[in-house]
Amino acid sequence: MKERVTVVSPASSANLGAGYDTFALALRKPTDTLTLQRSGGGVRLLVEGLEINAPPGKNVVSGIVRAVMNGEGISEGVSLRLQKGVPVGAGLGSSAASSAAAAVGMNALFDLGLEEQKLIEYAGVGERIASGTAHYDNVSAAIVGGFVIVSEAHRCVRVRAPPQLALCLVTPRVPLPSRKTEYARSLVPENLSLDEVVAAVTSASRLVYGFSRGDLGEIGKAMQGGFVDPRRSIMIPGFEKVRESALKAGAFGTCISGAGPTVLAATDKRKAPSVLKAMIRGFRGVRVPSEGFVTGVGEGCRIIEQI
Repeated sequence: MKERVTVVSPASSANLGAGYDTFALALRKPTDTLTLQRSGGGVRLLVEGLEINAPPGKNVVSGIVRAVMNGEGISEGVSLRLQKGVPVGAGLGSSAASSAAAAVGMNALFDLGLEEQKLIEYAGVGERIASGTAHYDNVSAAIVGGFVIVSEAHRCVRVRAPPQLALCLVTPRVPLPSRKTEYARSLVPENLSLDEVVAAVTSASRLVYGFSRGDLGEIGKAMQGGFVDPRRSIMIPGFEKVRESALKAGAFGTCISGAGPTVLAATDKRKAPSVLKAMIRGFRGVRVPSEGFVTGVGEGCRIIEQI
């Protein structure tokens, strides 16, 4: 019987321009680290690292742990320590990283033997707590890693990303609504024209083809499509300028990472430093401070300790 388990869970980027609520990509960094330990009773949570806004009783980790306890008939208590490394509200799947860690950690701590789909469903509870909607793209990427395609039935298909793919992510410091994800979702129309539907299907198909063939150019061109970014870009001053700067510096394509405001650029490892500098310079050109980093495609949740 295990007494303590520690899980590392990755950040993620959803949508990738073409795949609203369908595509997501696990990132190599940043990460959350969650330690779960059996205790006498109840659920206790300690959060370290980056600040989060949710009170302990409404944190996604606590919510998922309670959901698993109720769903799987666990009466024993759990003590939790979350080392928060994925920034909140940046469009990097912060709640999904913590949610995935909680689901995977509970499965390991109590030897539940839950299947992948069930883990994704439990992790979706955290997304409902965080944003009011249980969407499964980010949590799927955080659990299984790589590039994922998520269906309405909460099943996902993982496609191995090309190893030469580098990702530049830049987050502008701009004022955002208090419930940013809900606001960002409200910007997406419920109905589209036939032309927009055809264009979206074309871009999504090209993106899947690009990942399956390891074609960075095709991935980048497909990321430029979709119906979401043109609506959400109003949240990001200088978005078009940053996109233009990234492309001139050698990016294959750019998009908004999840609900934003982080902007993602796809390139190769050799060009990544120049692309990152160009994106930050683009924001500076419209007097918007920003910060960014270069990373690659990451694996899913990893258990790094079991005692």
